[in-house]
Amino acid sequence: MSRILVTNGDHAAHALAAHFPDAEILIWRDVLVEGPVPGGVDDEALADVRAQHIENAFGMNDVRADFTRRNKAFEKIGDFGRVELWFETDLHDQLQIIELLARLSKNKPAASPYLALAAPPLPNHIDLAAQRMREISGDDYEAAATMWSAFRAPAPGAVREHAFTTGALPEVRTCFARLLEEYPSPRDGLGRVERAALLAIRDGAITPGLAFRHYRQTEPLPFLGDLGFYYRLEKLGLGASPLVHGLPEGGVAKAARSNMAVEYTHTPVELTEAGHAILEGRADHVKLNGIDRWIGGMHLTNENVWRYDTQTKSLMRG
Repeated sequence: MSRILVTNGDHAAHALAAHFPDAEILIWRDVLVEGPVPGGVDDEALADVRAQHIENAFGMNDVRADFTRRNKAFEKIGDFGRVELWFETDLHDQLQIIELLARLSKNKPAASPYLALAAPPLPNHIDLAAQRMREISGDDYEAAATMWSAFRAPAPGAVREHAFTTGALPEVRTCFARLLEEYPSPRDGLGRVERAALLAIRDGAITPGLAFRHYRQTEPLPFLGDLGFYYRLEKLGLGASPLVHGLPEGGVAKAARSNMAVEYTHTPVELTEAGHAILEGRADHVKLNGIDRWIGGMHLTNENVWRYDTQTKSLMRG
């Protein structure tokens, strides 16, 4: 029987290919946790938006061509006798699961697909994930479609609702709760990753590479890869009152295009006075520097600021 495994990333794909040599592997590459994921557009238009962001933010090439190959392969997924989704329990992968299930719900394969989940890293837990693999249910399809729409909505209320209700795909719901922590805090205007980056530098991480290593230790589950972290860090070095000083002009995208990524990660950086003021509760990042950032389909701007209070688990405007 023909079999296709869908997973995220080359590392997981290589491990699965070695474990199941008779299966075909489809890699679903996209860092949905970073950059715009707007609703109201079809899959091809969304691929255009995502590719443009990834190429501009991270200096990658041929992203749209990769999405085209991926989408064409996905259109033929129903030709396989068995379809399996192999993913990790972190937010990065859980967003891909709801995207895939939302797409599959529109044109379900004749044979019900299966879902295999593992704590990261997946290559270390293939046998256990295989033992726990389960058939995808109608409730899974319905929940995924609803949560994918919520993630792409222009306001965060539906994400919060799913984060704190029980139901199908509980791993996604847990990850939605983590996603809310990326909204600016009412106390300092920082999201969780931004705050962790500043704290890392304050506590002695004198380069972007060291700051990333420090940040990774603050997450029970992986949230951002190195490029995503550096992109967030770069934003803290911009604005009327930058919080970080020393980052190279053009950021990690320019470094990647000029083969200077290693040099970039070793660049000395330090907090500015504004950075210290914010960490000490004497200033607010959004009020100092404004905001222009996407979280899924939510575009945070100076005229459309949403904040999330982690203590009360509540959203507020302004």
